[in-house]
Amino acid sequence: MKLRSLLAPLLAVPVVAVLAACSSGATADSTSAAADKPKVAVVLGGLANDGGFNQYAADAAHALEKKGEITAQIRESVTSSSDAEAAFRQYASQGYDLIIGWGLDFSNSVFTVAKELPKAHFVATGSADILDKATANVETWTYASDQQGYLTGWVAGKTGLSPIGVVDGQLAPFNETSYKALSVGLKAANPAATELKPIFTGSWEDPTLANQAAKAQIAAGAKLIVTGAEGYTSGVLSAAKAGGIATLGASSTSSSDAKSVNVGLVKLDFTPTLEEIVGHLKKGDFGKHSYTSTIANKGLIFADINAVDAAPDLPTDIAAQVDELAKKLASGEVTIPAIG
Repeated sequence: MKLRSLLAPLLAVPVVAVLAACSSGATADSTSAAADKPKVAVVLGGLANDGGFNQYAADAAHALEKKGEITAQIRESVTSSSDAEAAFRQYASQGYDLIIGWGLDFSNSVFTVAKELPKAHFVATGSADILDKATANVETWTYASDQQGYLTGWVAGKTGLSPIGVVDGQLAPFNETSYKALSVGLKAANPAATELKPIFTGSWEDPTLANQAAKAQIAAGAKLIVTGAEGYTSGVLSAAKAGGIATLGASSTSSSDAKSVNVGLVKLDFTPTLEEIVGHLKKGDFGKHSYTSTIANKGLIFADINAVDAAPDLPTDIAAQVDELAKKLASGEVTIPAIG
C-alpha cells in the first residue's frame, strides 16, 4: 500500500510538494502579501476526497485555510510529469506563493521547475533519500515509513487474527520498507501470527482488480487483509464484507462497508509540516530545511478505529494501547529495529 497511502506514504514513493513564494516577476507588494497570508495551490495526482494520500494534502491545506493562515486552491487528477510541471509554472505565474505538487512521480518535476524559477520556493517529497537533496529554494519532506508499517503490523497483531493477507496497488521502495516493518510489528504483538504472500494489483485506482485480489487472499485463508486508503479500496472492503473477514488500513470514507469491516488505519497528517513550511516562508528563512513526519511529531497517527464483528478479540482499549506505544516510540523506550 502507499503513504502514498501510508502503507503512504510512510508514504512513499517519491511524492512531491512544491512551495513557490513568487515568480521571477513578483513585486514587493506580492512578497508582502505572501508574508501575511500565502496563496497555496495544491496539485494532486488523484482526487481530493480519496480518503488516502491525496486527501491528506488537501486536508492539510484546508485546515490551515480554516485557521486563516493561508488561502488554498486544489487541482485534482494531474497524472503526468509534464502536466504537473505546467501546473506549477501556471500557479507561479499567477502569483501563488505555495504550490504543492502531491504525486508519486512529481519529484523530478519539482527540481526541474525550481531551476527555472530560482526566486520561487519548492518542497520535494519522497522517500528518505530526498532529505539530503534540499537546496536554497527546495525543501524536502518524507515520512517514517518504518514507523507507519510497524504500527500497522502491531495493531494487526493485537487483533489476534491470522493469517494476515495484503492487497495493495504497487510495490515500491517507500512501501517495501513499510511492509518489512509491518512484519516486525506483527511479530512483536503476536508472535504466532502468520502472513500470506502479498498481492499487488499494479493499480492504485482499480477496485475490480483489488476485489479479485482480496477474494484470492480470503480463499488462501486470510482472516485480516491489510490494505491502503486508495481509489481501489472499495473493492477490498466489499470482498472482506462478503467473506466475513476484517481489514486494516482503509479510510472510513473509502466506502459504506468500511465501518463494518475495517479496524482502523495509520494515516498521515501533513498539517504540522505544512504549517512549519508556511512559517519559514513568512519569516523569510525558507530553504535547505528537511522534514520527516513521525509518530512523535504527530505526523503519523492511528485513526478511524472501529469495533468490527470479524475482529472480536481487538482490545476495547486499543486506542489507549496505541497511544502508549506511540509515547514509548517517541521517548525511545521502544525502538524499531533497522529495516534492511
